Amino acid sequence: MTTLRDLSAFIEGSPDHEWVGLAACGSLNIDQLDHFFVEAGRTLSRHAALICLACPVRRNCLQYSYDNDIAAGYFGGMSPSKRRTMTCEQALESLGS
Repeated sequence: MTTLRDLSAFIEGSPDHEWVGLAACGSLNIDQLDHFFVEAGRTLSRHAALICLACPVRRNCLQYSYDNDIAAGYFGGMSPSKRRTMTCEQALESLGS
């Protein structure tokens, strides 16, 4: 499971990823971001899922998870298990335009 320290490192490195500043979850506190990293077999909370669905940079977020081979957490609103069954192209296509 991702720790708050892992999330802090990502946020600190976010200047390298301009899209992070536009993310719908960008204004959440670090402890709230942990809601996107649920235990295996659990689903994302409805509140967190709605944040992802409304996010203007959802595609960037999903692409980031594939580019960095991130095995945990919801990225672009997609679970780790679903990402493992799809190529990056398939996953991005499933989001639509």
